Formats: sequence, structure tokens, C-alpha cells
Amino acid sequence: MTRLYSKRLLLPFVGVVQVADLGWARALSLNGINWIVRYQQHENDQTRKGRLNYDPRVNVALLLNIEKDEMNYRAVRTDLDPERSEIDSQRIFESIKSAHIPFEAADHYEYWLLDGKDDSPLALLHTCVDESETKLHTPPPKWLPISAAELHVPDPDVQDQTFYQPPVNYRLQQHIETQAGNKPRGAWFKRTNTDSDNYPACLIKERYDDAECQRLCDLYQERLAPRLLMLASLPIKVRQRLENAASQYAIEVDNFYHLYPEVINDSVLTVARVEARLRKTTEKYE
Repeated sequence: MTRLYSKRLLLPFVGVVQVADLGWARALSLNGINWIVRYQQHENDQTRKGRLNYDPRVNVALLLNIEKDEMNYRAVRTDLDPERSEIDSQRIFESIKSAHIPFEAADHYEYWLLDGKDDSPLALLHTCVDESETKLHTPPPKWLPISAAELHVPDPDVQDQTFYQPPVNYRLQQHIETQAGNKPRGAWFKRTNTDSDNYPACLIKERYDDAECQRLCDLYQERLAPRLLMLASLPIKVRQRLENAASQYAIEVDNFYHLYPEVINDSVLTVARVEARLRKTTEKYE
């Protein structure tokens, strides 16, 4: 039986990975359309542990495109048995076709960087699906943002200044490091009832005494909103705030919309998606 679930891809957080697990092979997708398949026989110590275990960019064996109940697949590794590849691809396709995407979140074991002042959860560093995985990999107690090259975060306060300011991403990282203290540490937690606990909903602490840290955190989360909306069990007020922020980034909303487990104000995101379709059509004919 194929196991279907989702998992957050962290350090840095770039989205939620959809997983179709056959046991001997695993299909992974960041958009629910383009899938890569990895086989256990091709894994090594590095890819069996931590983030790379679910990173769809490594140890690729097969490429699958599943859209509108149709599948195309291509073998990447030349050592794969053609008959086995076809059988596995068809099995994955049948499982995904009959299921609802996004899949239910299964990474309930979480490793958090702790606040240096009171040991409260400060930033989520890693998650695991099974408890046994917590013993395989514990990341360094250091939070990483998406690089500025991959995610530009506008900062209205520095647009008219002539001196250089590091990107918001890295300035926020420095503030998080300061918040973690001189001897940063992390801890594992198991969370099953995320609707009623007090962990940061958007993966990093959202309220700070330092005004500049607060400003940078707000800017970063607003820019990350199209991806954060893929998270399950967001409080209604948080999801509404993220939907409003995400509407500024129409293309990303259109790319990720079908992976949102819930939508509060669909009219806001519909306007963004219509804008995205118009922009894509215009670019196609330019």
C-alpha cells in the first residue's frame, strides 16, 4: 500500500513536500504536478539523514509529470529495470490520482531552536515523520532563511539610502542568532494537536521586544506568505493575514494555490490568480 503524506522542507523552509511512499521507492513533489522518484538502493548515509532525505533534487531515478489525470514519466538512471520503472510509475500515478492533494501532514516530530531568554520555541529547524528519525539527524542550533538570491524581500526603509544594507533575510538571521543567545541550543518536541498549542504558527517567533527585529520578521513573513499558506493548521487570523500578504505575489499564489489545505478569503486569492494568468498569457505572446 502506498503511504501518502506531506512534510515541511526546512533549513531553510522552502515549502511543503508531497510524498508517495512505496517503501522501496519514494515519490516527492513541491508542487503536486512534477514528481521525482528515488529508490532506497540508491541512498547513502548523507541522503538517509536530515533534510536531503526529502529533498527532490538529489538521487533522482525517475521523473513523473502528473496533471489532469494523465501521466508522463522518464527514467533518469540508466541502471533501472524498464519494466520495474513502468510498474512503479503506474502504481504511484494510481495512488496520487485517487487521492486529494495536499496530503495530510505527518511530520509531527519537530526540532526547535530555543529562545536564549526563556527556552521557548524560537525557530523550527527540522521535522521528522517517524520517531526513529530523530536519532539519525540533529541539525546545528542555527536558523537559516531562504537566500536573498532566491527570495528578495523588499525593505521600504532602505530604498532611498545610499549606503549598503544587507538583505532583510540576513539581518533577520542575525537577530534570531542574538535572540538564541551565546550558547544556542535546540530540543525535540512531538506535536499532535497543533490547533491549541503556543508554538509559532509561521515557523519562527512572531513577537519581539526589539523593534527592528520585529520589523524584519514581519517583512520576511509577508514575502514568504505564498509558501507559508501551504502549512496545515494555521490559525484563522494568521491565515487571513498571510492571504492578504500573499496576494501581492500573484505568480507564486497561482503556482502554490492547489497545495493550500484551507482558504479563508478565496476572493482575495482569486484576484491574484487571475492576475497571474493574465501575466503568463502576456509573457507568452511577447
